[in-house]
Amino acid sequence: MLPLFTFGDLVLDVVARVADQLAADTDTPGDVVSGPGGSAANFAVWTARLGLPVRFAARVGRDLLGRALLDDMRQEGVEPHILLDPDRPTAVLVLFAEGNQRHMMVPRGANHYLDAADIPEQALRSSGWLHVTGYSFFWEATSRAADHALAIARDAGIPISFDPSSAGFIRRQGLKIPEGVGVMLANHEEALALTGAATPAEAARAMSRTVPLVAVKLGPEGALFCEAGGDPVHVPAAQLDGPLQDATGAGDAWGAAFVTLLRRGWAPRPAAEAANRLAARVVTHMGARPMIAIPDDFAQ
Repeated sequence: MLPLFTFGDLVLDVVARVADQLAADTDTPGDVVSGPGGSAANFAVWTARLGLPVRFAARVGRDLLGRALLDDMRQEGVEPHILLDPDRPTAVLVLFAEGNQRHMMVPRGANHYLDAADIPEQALRSSGWLHVTGYSFFWEATSRAADHALAIARDAGIPISFDPSSAGFIRRQGLKIPEGVGVMLANHEEALALTGAATPAEAARAMSRTVPLVAVKLGPEGALFCEAGGDPVHVPAAQLDGPLQDATGAGDAWGAAFVTLLRRGWAPRPAAEAANRLAARVVTHMGARPMIAIPDDFAQ
């Protein structure tokens, strides 16, 4: 099978979690875990772990952290097209979880300066799928990179999946679904922000007017999908095999699983059911890319 191509954020995630809330002016017990992250990078790694070839383009700092992240992508089996920026640092994303509330701080770094010229055209043209994240459209340079990659894919007839990435950015800056998207991978809040609909089902139905297959990730409620001209179909969540630990990156794992199985010829419902099972394993561990056993569904 031809490789999947994706591009975008490659950062260090730092996840800090306290069980209840911070105690003012004193110590608060909690857990802090760091590891490689970035939505597009997570998607690439999970795709590789599920057995498909992957190409990934990004920009990181020419620093210790950037070199380590580049080496990690190679170790994960991803074909890297990653530039080392001599002037800008590798970004560190901080996610703070306080009880059930989650807050994410997104600093500027080398990843925000990936530009159109950084997209390796031949590597993309010889790929079999393009995955794009909404994060690419929220920054000037990366927006040019996204437009360029999408134009190449449309010209070459390469299927495209799209994850809108951030309800907060969508509400602040707006976002249009790119032309040519064949598979939409939104979560609950992103779907509502994109469409103004009152429910995920209404949002999925609205998006399916322009996108042939829409999936909406519902977290503990599972997922739903809607094919063009059809009604939304709800797919219940898989049972957790342990206590909920951290949802960071679970949506990226879900999307990678769903697309991987679609590419292998699965129908949307069983693909969503299997993606739910993978996500259920991810959320019982800390971090976006825990080293977990891949469910048997994905055996080739």
